[in-house]
Amino acid sequence: MIDLNSKTVECWFDYSSPFAYLGTTQIERVAREHGARVAWRPFLLGALFKQIGTPLVPLESFGEAKRRHARIDLERWADHWGVPFRFTSRFPLRTVDALRVTLLLDDALSLEGDRRASLVHAIMRACWVEDRDPADPDVLRACLREASLDPALLDRAGDAKQTLFDATTRAMEIGAPGAPCFVVGNQLFWGQDRLDFVGKALAGWRVPAPGSRVSGST
Repeated sequence: MIDLNSKTVECWFDYSSPFAYLGTTQIERVAREHGARVAWRPFLLGALFKQIGTPLVPLESFGEAKRRHARIDLERWADHWGVPFRFTSRFPLRTVDALRVTLLLDDALSLEGDRRASLVHAIMRACWVEDRDPADPDVLRACLREASLDPALLDRAGDAKQTLFDATTRAMEIGAPGAPCFVVGNQLFWGQDRLDFVGKALAGWRVPAPGSRVSGST
């Protein structure tokens, strides 16, 4: 379990999102800068989209100009942060088993590292750097080995079916509109482009509710 005495930022994500990939490459750095730790929160993005009335593949629902610029922005963010990125050739990705096997691991944090974090990064790299298929059991077993975990863990992925359902329900309850989302206290920030806000929140920044002040006032 997460140490409740430590400062924590929750990272809500699905491997299917390239924006979530980019966010996961930076959130630990942001947390470290503010003496905080990351709690990884996998959930099924497609189920959330269905519940809130968003197209199941938002990128594909955009007009040509908006879709083109969304893809350009992904490349720009990757270059800005100096991280590798290659858009998958099999979009949209099927990630149910990847999410389930991730949820089999606890999210305990320690100075030695987080087992869930190691697997998150391995699967994200497979999806968004190496153009591998997260629905392929061999790919997931390779990711488990890369994270120094037993590849046989994949055989138990079905055990986390209810856990994934509950995690996705929780994402809906907190008002997640997509992925990635970052939660600090009772503040939710949506998108990898909101990480500066996450850092400010970890430093104590609190913004009044919408409509409670004139924009730009002090």
